[in-house]
Amino acid sequence: MRKTAAFLAVSALLAAGGTSRAAPAAPAAEKPRTLGVGVVLGAPIGGTAKLWLNENDAIDAGAGVVGDRAAFWGDLLVHDWRLVRQPAKGRLGVYGGLGPEFRSGDEPNFGLRAIAGLDYRPSGTPYELYVEAGPLFELDGGGGTDGVGGLGLRVYLDGSPSAAAR
Repeated sequence: MRKTAAFLAVSALLAAGGTSRAAPAAPAAEKPRTLGVGVVLGAPIGGTAKLWLNENDAIDAGAGVVGDRAAFWGDLLVHDWRLVRQPAKGRLGVYGGLGPEFRSGDEPNFGLRAIAGLDYRPSGTPYELYVEAGPLFELDGGGGTDGVGGLGLRVYLDGSPSAAAR
């Protein structure tokens, strides 16, 4: 129970924190993406959702499986769209993030994820493709580390392209 309470507390702090970087405003005629849902294949394999706070910052959450254990995670992600050369259509960015992960099982554990990835948003579509990887630092039991990451696809529910994917 204490692990679940700690997971929820850290998730709430991350969700409320945001970042102080100023984000460029979206054009008035185009509504930016807000909430996307999809799948991730990797460790964990499961469902994922991403809520954009502004053009650079988002909250990612998911539920899935790692082996025979259920996994639940949430990350605060910060994107940079200037670090890599942009494709002719769409938007390619790098991101990093941090957040909690809880894994159930005979020996449930709680850890902190550190994620880095690439995010591609094709122009004129509601899709987002991404690949991410990083360590999971286990904060209970014997400690230790594990790997997390995968390849994912999200569809944005409003169906509109992002202001960043022009």
